[in-house]
Formats: sequence, structure tokens, C-alpha cells
Amino acid sequence: MSEGVIYVVLGGRLGNQLFQYAFARALKEKFYPGYHISINSYFFRNNTEQQKREGFEDSLRYFRLDDAAHVEKKLRHIKTFPQYCMTGIHESVLKKIIPARMLTGIDAKIFQPILNTFGIYDPESPSLYIEPKISRSKVIICHGFFEHAAYFDGIRNILLDEYTPRYDVLPHNVSLMNDITGCESVCVTIRRGDFLNIPSVNICGEKYFVDAMKAIRREVPGCKFFVFSDDVEDVKRNMHFPFDVVYESGNDPVWEKLRLMYSCRHFIISNSTFSWWAQYLSRNEHKIVYAPERWNMTDDRAGLYLTCMRKIECVRMI
Repeated sequence: MSEGVIYVVLGGRLGNQLFQYAFARALKEKFYPGYHISINSYFFRNNTEQQKREGFEDSLRYFRLDDAAHVEKKLRHIKTFPQYCMTGIHESVLKKIIPARMLTGIDAKIFQPILNTFGIYDPESPSLYIEPKISRSKVIICHGFFEHAAYFDGIRNILLDEYTPRYDVLPHNVSLMNDITGCESVCVTIRRGDFLNIPSVNICGEKYFVDAMKAIRREVPGCKFFVFSDDVEDVKRNMHFPFDVVYESGNDPVWEKLRLMYSCRHFIISNSTFSWWAQYLSRNEHKIVYAPERWNMTDDRAGLYLTCMRKIECVRMI
């Protein structure tokens, strides 16, 4: 097709943003090879310094997305008139008059294919796979979370290359990286922070991690555990493990942390998109991945469970 633009409307932190870009990159490969990808960070424009430190920024700029531009534009200024009208109907009308539990099914079967023909990819459910349809629009808008591996599994090799940080391993992590790559390393990611105050997602307690560590040690007797968390000090104080562990400092930038994590050979993940991407970007073809049996208390997020994953019972953190 002739040249156009695919806008990726960023939301959330790096884990979410990796899904958003991956969906757009797969669209480009399948439908729009002549289009350019433009990463739109408009919704972060008024973020405070604290929000930026917490990861609410355009974190994709730290990776090798060399063909992607990074812009900040108000969404309505980049839409065509039909796109503006269709999105207005979807956001302002349908979502107010149709119950959410019904709208998801209607979106999947009827409305999303119509939106797609106008160049709008905006699924109601983040983990419900909806087969994308091609559009003739010169402006494509991707606005959603697209948390289903089926959207982009066909371009995994491209993502492995593009989701490589632009920068070398930090000097203080060279020894840690050598340790990780030189043994049967297991990445253990423990989400704390805001999860502790959200009952529906606060489900991976100490027992889950201990059970997963014991299970993987049975499969890989000589494995070594490397713990990563958004609050390492809290994990040290409040969680206890039956094996020796090595802690990442907790102070590394997000791009460095992700690289250290995906460089491990095996994985025990939490119900976190950042954690999910660490195992997905692993270069180990024989990786072992343990995951919580549920993603949260309200939505199983079936699209996030891969055939390589073993599920472990999870209970609420305390």
C-alpha cells in the first residue's frame, strides 16, 4: 500500500507499551508495509516528575525502534473525519447505553471490524483476540492494550531485535549479567508497589513463589534464582525463600532491568505484563516458565498463557 502512518497511542508503563507497539508493528508487517509507525505520548504530557520516575512516560524510546517516530499530538488532530465520528459513537454512545459485559461481545463480532475499516484498532477487552481487518485509510490509530500473543507471534524475531536496549549493559551490572548468562538462571519477578492495594490483582503471594521455585528446582537441580521487583527492599523484608537468591538492585532503569530479566534461562513470572515480556523475549528455546494459575480475580487473560507455561496455584499476598 502507499505510504501512510500508524499511530501507537501509549498508555500505562513499559509492559503495556510493549504490547501496544507489538500490535502496531504486526499490523505494519501484515497490512501496511509502506506505512511509518509514530509513537504518540500525548497522554503523558502533563505527568509529574514522580509519575515519570514511576514509569509513566514514553519508555519505548530506550529501545531500537529505529523506524519509529516519537510524537506528542492530541488524538483528535490526527484522525480523519470518519475516524473521529466512528470513535465518537463508540466512546460516547455505545459505551453509555450498552452494559460492558455485552459490549465486549458486540465489539468482537460487529463493531471492531467496522472500526478497523476506518483505520481504528481499539478493542474493548485488552485480552480478547479480535482478528484485525485491513483499512484503506492513510491514518491508522492503535489505541488499546492488545494483550494477546496471537496478535504478534508471527513477528517475534523482529521484536527480539527491536526490543533490544539502545545502550550497553551498565558497568555495575556487568558481573551480574555474566552470572546470569553463565548458569541455569531463573528470573523470579515479584510485583509489589500498587498491586498491594488492589485486591483483584494482589494474588501472587509468598507460597506461589516458593512452590514455583521448588518445582523448577526439581526440573533443573542446579538452577540459581535471581529476584527482580519494583520494591526489592519490601521483598527482602517480607518474603522468605527456601533457596539462596540473588537480588537485582531495584534501582536500574527499566530498559536495563528488562534485559537482565530476559537474559535468564528460565522464569517464574507474576501477573504483570512487564514480567510477561521478560519470558517472551528470552532467547532460550528450552526455557521453563511458571505462571500463576489466574492473571487476576476478574479476568483470566487467556491470551497471555503460552504453551510453554506451567501454572501454579496462587493466593492473595499479605
